[in-house]
Amino acid sequence: MTILNVSSITNAMRGKNLLEQNGIHATVSRAMEEDGSNGCGYSLRVPDSQADRAEQLIRSIRIPIRGKRMEAGSP
Repeated sequence: MTILNVSSITNAMRGKNLLEQNGIHATVSRAMEEDGSNGCGYSLRVPDSQADRAEQLIRSIRIPIRGKRMEAGSP
């Protein structure tokens, strides 16, 4: 899975709704730092195969993406 970090729960929910309208399954959670501590903001988890399209869609509605990374253990 790929994790896209956004700044707020509002942006995360807007992004999730948009992605699901476009056939991309997404889940929302609190952002986590790589060391396992809580980060600021929220994350959208999307399948790796759809990450680029998901990022493009989210940016198209002017939601800034604060970070993008593959989840630990993803191929």
